[in-house]
Amino acid sequence: RSRREMFIARSICALAATITACDAFSSSPIISSASIRQSLPLSSRTPLSVLRTAVGGSLGLQCSSRKNEGMSRREWLQASLASASGAMMFNSSPASAQDSFSASWPQHDGKFKEEEFASFQASSSGIKYKDVVQGQGLSPSPGDTVRAHYAGYLMDGSLFDSSYRPALFPFSLITPDGPPVAFKLGKGSLIPGFEEALLGMKPGGKRVVLIPPKLAYGERGSGPIPPNSPLVFYLELRSIGGGMTL
Repeated sequence: RSRREMFIARSICALAATITACDAFSSSPIISSASIRQSLPLSSRTPLSVLRTAVGGSLGLQCSSRKNEGMSRREWLQASLASASGAMMFNSSPASAQDSFSASWPQHDGKFKEEEFASFQASSSGIKYKDVVQGQGLSPSPGDTVRAHYAGYLMDGSLFDSSYRPALFPFSLITPDGPPVAFKLGKGSLIPGFEEALLGMKPGGKRVVLIPPKLAYGERGSGPIPPNSPLVFYLELRSIGGGMTL
């Protein structure tokens, strides 16, 4: 293949990685404000490093430079894009290669009522949770990286944040669904109730969790979240291990 073709293929890989980074590292309310204050905003420092890594190939993007006499230029470039997108969105873990998620399951209409949480289990810390779908395998431990989807609500039924969204271009050429978000557990970058809920799940599981203000944003609040607000999260743990992290 010519240098021009290789440049185009590498550019596609870099573009794919950068778009994913910009989306994943957007300002999410579940990121603790303390961790943001301790370092540069992730959205301002990550894409460039991801771009360099993607071009260097150390993210594992399979932009092959080998000639394949049976492929046209267009087919070869399409294959490079597909490989790059697949490597970024799907970890080698079997739990991450699931069917497309249903964005309807985390939807809630109207205000949350106390009776909705009557059947929930309560942890010693104060969070309440209900496993809608039991996962399989081992639960994550502090220090693990997990890939998960989430939707966060206020008690009045307002959706303040969600990872359930359509895939961005060029991933939309491969799948209509956006990838789950990767989180590093145990480093203090997530609100305590959110992290505790993830630690108790297994890959493939879906959980609804009610987080009291003291394990969320307490008296200060954050962005769209008023002070002293309990939060309701719909969580879906896709896999443990791998991926860029928040």
